[in-house]
Amino acid sequence: MPWSDNLDINSAAYDIAASPNPSLRVIAGPGTGKSFAMKRRVARLLEEGEAASSILPVTFTRVAAEDLHRELVGMGVEGCEDIQGVTLHSLSFRILMRNHVLQVTGRTPRPLNEFEIKVLEADLQDQHGGIRAVRRKIKAYEAAWARLQIHQPGYALSPDDRAFEDDLLGWMRFHRAMLIGEVIPQVYEYLRLNPLAPERTEFAHILVDEYQDLNRAEQGVIQFLSEQAQVCIVGDDDQSIYSFKHAHPEGIRNWHTTRPNTHDITLGECRRCPVRVTQMANSLISHNQSRPQPRSLTPIYENGEGDVRIIQYDALDREVRGVADLITSLLGQGYTPGEILVLAQRGVIGTPIYNELVGRAIPVKSYYAEAELDAEETQKRFALLKLFVNRDDRVALRWLLGLNSNNWRAPAYKRVREYCEQHGMTPWACMSQLEAGTLRLSHTQQLVAQFRELISDLETLSAYGDFSRVIDDLFPDGDESVRDLRTLALRTIEEIGTEDPVIFLTELSSAISQPDIPLEIEEVRIMSLHKSKGLSSPVTIIAGCVDGLLPKQPDTDLTQAEQDADLEEQRRLFYVGITRVKSIQRENKPGTLILTYSRYMAMANAMGAGITPATLQNGVALLHASRFISELGPYAPNPIGG
Repeated sequence: MPWSDNLDINSAAYDIAASPNPSLRVIAGPGTGKSFAMKRRVARLLEEGEAASSILPVTFTRVAAEDLHRELVGMGVEGCEDIQGVTLHSLSFRILMRNHVLQVTGRTPRPLNEFEIKVLEADLQDQHGGIRAVRRKIKAYEAAWARLQIHQPGYALSPDDRAFEDDLLGWMRFHRAMLIGEVIPQVYEYLRLNPLAPERTEFAHILVDEYQDLNRAEQGVIQFLSEQAQVCIVGDDDQSIYSFKHAHPEGIRNWHTTRPNTHDITLGECRRCPVRVTQMANSLISHNQSRPQPRSLTPIYENGEGDVRIIQYDALDREVRGVADLITSLLGQGYTPGEILVLAQRGVIGTPIYNELVGRAIPVKSYYAEAELDAEETQKRFALLKLFVNRDDRVALRWLLGLNSNNWRAPAYKRVREYCEQHGMTPWACMSQLEAGTLRLSHTQQLVAQFRELISDLETLSAYGDFSRVIDDLFPDGDESVRDLRTLALRTIEEIGTEDPVIFLTELSSAISQPDIPLEIEEVRIMSLHKSKGLSSPVTIIAGCVDGLLPKQPDTDLTQAEQDADLEEQRRLFYVGITRVKSIQRENKPGTLILTYSRYMAMANAMGAGITPATLQNGVALLHASRFISELGPYAPNPIGG
């Protein structure tokens, strides 16, 4: 089908698809059809004879990339099979894996899982002021790179920070690893220092979604890749919600200063949400004062009014059961589990809802980052899998050697590392010699005993001969502690098989560290509001709508201006959350939005969620409804008791 088929020639979507301008900026509110327009633009380029390999669509999630490919195939666009939409992280990882890049950077792109950072902290704490100080310094190191502070005039490290950075990078190089936050800065530096790098002229057309949520390093990578390319960026600063990842929304506001003759197009009709939700969203976001260009979404009245409910429960346990009751009722009305999206900003609320649904045998999936690796036993099994696939995975070996020790056996391991560095030996080879008795290092007996247990576990796995049986042993069917990880592993096997365990492990690790939502959804989805970006659902439930969580507790260490900016971002986050709901009138699904909150919560749960209660009585916290609910305006219904 031609790219312009059924496109109104006077529509903004047509302009986006047809524009020949080499610098195109699209401001697109939630549910306004940006994905549709972007697909048509790619289709036009292919129909005009552009090679698929010269077109780079950069999407916010892997699923968005897959969806782009599927839609183009459905349109019958010639050459679409070779279009490879990617996230910026996966693109950067791919670039780092190229041999000529590895030789230049001298770094190994083996990202650390969150649980593996514990051994890094243990190994650095004695020299750098303890665990908390190390954590602070790691965050500062990642922030400096994300914001490109390292290249700002006047930026300089203190002697203490320089010593920490040297030790941090020394640990990473020895263990052949990388922090997740280093991946894109490493690519940025490679591109910056190599103006003749082939990657800088690899693409003729680049399309970037959610540009406002990229940090300066990420935007810098796009700039280097697009020096000779035509570029279309899409975003909305009203949906900028990633300051904790150092997002740089000024990048989309000021993009025209780096790309001359920028052509701007705005998408404002909310095609997704029912009218009432669109009006509530407009009321909410109008309370933000720092919007450079205030915009309102235009409701589409054919979407209907929608079904909106605001429910207060007496206590958190009742809210959890109440949400589960609502879901049970909706399923009874004909909704499928995959049509229900539950947003909870903290696991202290989301996890009990997940467990309640599991107890009711309702298909459910949690999308909190690395949720599959919450338990230490699961972490151990995953680390064993890494070491089984690659005996020279130094991080996995280091983590397993330190297991069941308060200090992760850091003093003993330090002796092993020093010996390895002095004699050019790998940690596995050194431990093997210690275990065999052909090498002796003082005070390493417990480390050797742990290594013997590790060898025994690996020998058991090796005896199977079949990699699928290894997966069954590590993540057995019926073991609830590894249920989600087993599901993810089986899904990965279905996608790529088990012929190459290294590729399998790479894909599984990526799916865990950056959980994505599959195209075919069969479960109720539970996730944070941040994770819901880019999704839509006929039923959206936002649980835990209380002050201290939505919005979160203000950081008193910040200036008043910084606190005000943080509050506005929290409001944008709630704006993103409520606009996930989708009206499907032809299926008699009006678009259901349900906001829930509790009046009381156990103090332990409140503290776990970072909530400072309005009042505390006998270990019970009294909570206030989120101030954002009152900002939804006259379009919102009155709250009811649940």
